[in-house]
Amino acid sequence: MTAIDTPELENLLGWLAENASEDKNPHEQIDRVRAARIGALILPVADGGPGASTRELLALAIRLAEADPNVAHILRAHFAHVHQVLRLPAGPARQRWIEEIRSGKLFGNATSEQGGTQAGSYRFATRLTETANGTVLEGKKFYSTGTLFADLIAVTAQYGTEGSATVFVPTGREGVSLLDDWDGIGQNRTGTGTTVFDNVAVYPEEIVSVRENRDQPANTDAALLQLYLQAVMTGILRTVVTDAKNLVLGRTRSFEHAPAELPARDPILHETIGELASTAYIAEAAVLAAAGEIDTAYRGEQRGDPDPAAFAAASLAASKVKVHIDRAALHAASALFDVGGASAATRSRALDRHWRNIRTLTTHNPTAYKAAAIGDSVLNGAPLPGNGYF
Repeated sequence: MTAIDTPELENLLGWLAENASEDKNPHEQIDRVRAARIGALILPVADGGPGASTRELLALAIRLAEADPNVAHILRAHFAHVHQVLRLPAGPARQRWIEEIRSGKLFGNATSEQGGTQAGSYRFATRLTETANGTVLEGKKFYSTGTLFADLIAVTAQYGTEGSATVFVPTGREGVSLLDDWDGIGQNRTGTGTTVFDNVAVYPEEIVSVRENRDQPANTDAALLQLYLQAVMTGILRTVVTDAKNLVLGRTRSFEHAPAELPARDPILHETIGELASTAYIAEAAVLAAAGEIDTAYRGEQRGDPDPAAFAAASLAASKVKVHIDRAALHAASALFDVGGASAATRSRALDRHWRNIRTLTTHNPTAYKAAAIGDSVLNGAPLPGNGYF
């Protein structure tokens, strides 16, 4: 038994699969995730958690995404912020956040902004400002995935002239507005909309990290954040295989010119199903292999000996996985229709949701830029860009 293998978890995954919906926000689903303390999985045993590794976490993310890709995606940023808490020095502030996480509380995400600033830079229009009445947060964020369902929001804001800070504020604090205005073609129930901060009070213990200038080393959790997206895609691919299988087994007739009268005996359909199953298998193997690289980097950090080279290797591994899975997953989500005939395209089956969800996930950072960065690294030894996309 690992930290994530329990009968209760199996029951939760089954319930999530039965109740997944593209038409309804998953508030009840997230309430059950919260009650199951899923958000505490990577807390070390010393901090009262199960001590799950990154590999175990992403194995769970794959299973969650197979059940409901929106729920899996909603949790993505939470685990990176748990790592931020684990880096805090021992003391009351760290213990406070550990207790919040252990109780099941979930972090949402408010980093990205729309506007003219380059994506991935550490310059923000949202500002954290010291006033005569205390520290206040002002600004607007978009792509706030998970925040609509969270207890706490991790906000990155400009702090001083050249620096930025990450603060944790409750979603219910005065001045915080959560807008459900994400209109994506896929992953459309993840709360990936606007979060507005209007003169929001921030207390000293809620400022959890400060980046004093934009030239400091990048966030070491970026590899986890990026690979998590491929874990979600992998879970979707597992569902693609299941849907393809059920589609073929549910057909009682085929085309007059098909090589077999019964679709389940058709070698052409066998080939397509085999390719889909192989894609899902290789995607999972790749995600878990790269997760092992991330675990290696985190173990060094936890020993008090963080190794930039280990984090760079983890980022390179996660980038390679993205380049492959993005393209293979899109092809698989389209090839699903090759086993069904015209009936596969009916709205009632909603098989197009897999392609839409995968395509939306791929847009978080362009695959071509990732491939180019890997190529420059291979040819010239160039380091990967030092921002949150790597």
